[in-house]
Amino acid sequence: MNKIYLCFMMFLLPFIAKGAVLTDSTTWVKQFMRKVIEVQKLNRVQNFESDAYLKSNLILENIPKTILGKKIQIRSNLKNRQLIWLYETSSKLYSDKNLGFKELVKATKTYGKYPSWDFKSPAQLQVNFADDLVKFEALSDKSFISPLEKNAFKDYNFYLIEKDSFTAKINVVPKHKYAPTFTGNITINIKNYALKDVDLKTTGTKGIDFIDTLQVLQTYKDFKPTHTVLNYNGDFLRFIFTGKSEAIFNNFKTGVNPDSLKTFGKNEIVKDDSSAYHSNKLVKDRSIFLTLQERLSYAYEDSLNQFRKDEIESDSLSGLSKKVRLFPLFFSDLVWKSKSKKNLILFDPIFPAFFYNTVEGAGLSYGVNFLSFSKDGKYWSIKPRVRYGLSNNELNSDVSLSWLYKPKSRGLVNFSAGSTYRDLNPNGTIGTLQNTLNTLFFEQNFMKLYRKEYLSMGIGRELVGNFYLSIGTEISRNYAANNTRDYAFRNIRDRGFSSNNPIAPNFGDKIFPNYTAFFINSSLIYTLRQPYILKDGVKIYKLPLGPRFIVNYRKGVNGIFHSESNYNYLEGEIQHEKLDMGLWGYGSYSVSAGKFLDAKTVYFPEWRHFSGNSALVFNPGLKSFHLLDFYTYSTSRFFMEAHFEHNFNQKFSARIPVIRKLKLEELLGGGYLTQPDRGDYFEAYIGLRRWAFRADYAWSFDKFGLLNQGFRISFAF
Repeated sequence: MNKIYLCFMMFLLPFIAKGAVLTDSTTWVKQFMRKVIEVQKLNRVQNFESDAYLKSNLILENIPKTILGKKIQIRSNLKNRQLIWLYETSSKLYSDKNLGFKELVKATKTYGKYPSWDFKSPAQLQVNFADDLVKFEALSDKSFISPLEKNAFKDYNFYLIEKDSFTAKINVVPKHKYAPTFTGNITINIKNYALKDVDLKTTGTKGIDFIDTLQVLQTYKDFKPTHTVLNYNGDFLRFIFTGKSEAIFNNFKTGVNPDSLKTFGKNEIVKDDSSAYHSNKLVKDRSIFLTLQERLSYAYEDSLNQFRKDEIESDSLSGLSKKVRLFPLFFSDLVWKSKSKKNLILFDPIFPAFFYNTVEGAGLSYGVNFLSFSKDGKYWSIKPRVRYGLSNNELNSDVSLSWLYKPKSRGLVNFSAGSTYRDLNPNGTIGTLQNTLNTLFFEQNFMKLYRKEYLSMGIGRELVGNFYLSIGTEISRNYAANNTRDYAFRNIRDRGFSSNNPIAPNFGDKIFPNYTAFFINSSLIYTLRQPYILKDGVKIYKLPLGPRFIVNYRKGVNGIFHSESNYNYLEGEIQHEKLDMGLWGYGSYSVSAGKFLDAKTVYFPEWRHFSGNSALVFNPGLKSFHLLDFYTYSTSRFFMEAHFEHNFNQKFSARIPVIRKLKLEELLGGGYLTQPDRGDYFEAYIGLRRWAFRADYAWSFDKFGLLNQGFRISFAF
């Protein structure tokens, strides 16, 4: 019996030993990774400066033969394995614990047309997995959980692959398949617990539009990424593409010299000017070899630019070259540009220029925009427009002029004059095309119009800090209008056109007498933490990191130019867009209140109006209501308004089989409005969004309960 037991134990010994090794390895990895996470957090943010080089490319691997029945290669120059975008930049990168990253661009070179999801700054590739959450902002707003987050053992399992006296290679495996996590390997220095190498992947099913797979390769030194490579591939409408963004950081100096940062403004994150666009500078700093395809593409672009340069003889209209062929003119702008690209002529698309409403009948509103640019970023724009209605047989025309005279301070002068028809609600509650379709097909004339003869001017510019001040004035003669047409493609039972008076829709009385108005208005805006890029002396603003405070004042002046308006109006607002909530997405809110301090004479066009909606298609702006009547809540007394919207960014839809493949963003929002004549109004809605499409279901309430409910959709094209 003892012999049998001994033989049995000898047989099990290898397995017991193996189990002990595995148990010891698991324990060691847990203890080791806890220490790694602790050390990484202590060294996460550092002050340093370094030289940086970035190269990004995008290759169209495969194109469909046809799309919408049209052969792609016949109608475009696209081919398989075609390089469609190449971007290089060399810069000086600064990292400050309080100010974040700042970049001084030294050299830049591009080929092709810039795609909306590409990386253009080395700072965007200073991705550090010591952060709890990691973002790839050029690709997605989605936040991903780092394997080195403080609660990493809740989301990841770690397994030892190999270990020597210097490094340990750890396999990272997410515990939840569809959570925004990574899988792959990380290599760590055993002596100081510092990251050495990263090879991690995530997939498009975890929340990145267009992307199937994203791979992150990194090399670290002294807790800082020194080499980052992002490889990604994807599919958009059967166009298969691959992309690669690679950044190298070297010549590190720890502790940023304060004098080096004095050249940057407080909120300036990138300084770039035209002197950087010289290839000879870039050749010296290039840290990554160009492929043969990239060299040939650059050579082709350089020869083409030289040909264009030799061809330029003048900047007169006769030297203008057509940018787009005739077909797009029906649905989008037609652009003519001079060969020096200093002058542009933009023709409005023809199809949206046609309209139909019950005041003017069928008509045409068409404009042409003339623009001229200078090297210092200044520009001027002149846009004449004509408008003609067949039913009222009335021709109107106006012209607007804009001059950006101080690009760095957003100094802008506006002037406009003429006659036209305007919506009684100036917030653009319903578009002209949308109103035309509703009028003709559904016998609903939502838009209410009045005629305006006017002359207005304004000036605005940035003051010290993040203050922006604008001042303007307008003199106008305003005429109430009546319906002149009641035609629709079909006659819907129990439905008919309402009058052009939104307050008394069943009667034809004019909503106001013809009158003259003269007012002066001013607006002061202050934005907290407003980052910007300074390019050729022009500020390019990015999304604010803090809230924006707005104060508006308008005075209707009685007696001047026979003006009958007589009032003082004051309004304040605080708003914040895309407030980052980490794994819970992002939220936006707006709160405003206003009051007519005295309202001796205020006609309806000068009341405070709100962005309402009564149609199936709505404007998805933050301050837009889904179900509010366009005009009935307008007020000449006081109001308070609030909106919020939260985008969960696939927090819940990613957990549902099949649905997760659609990459739907979940929306939750609401609105509130109160004014003394109508009382309180509430809205709540839920929605789903993907790309340019959005569908919401909304409910509206007043103090008596449910008012309305229904679906609303929007599309951004």
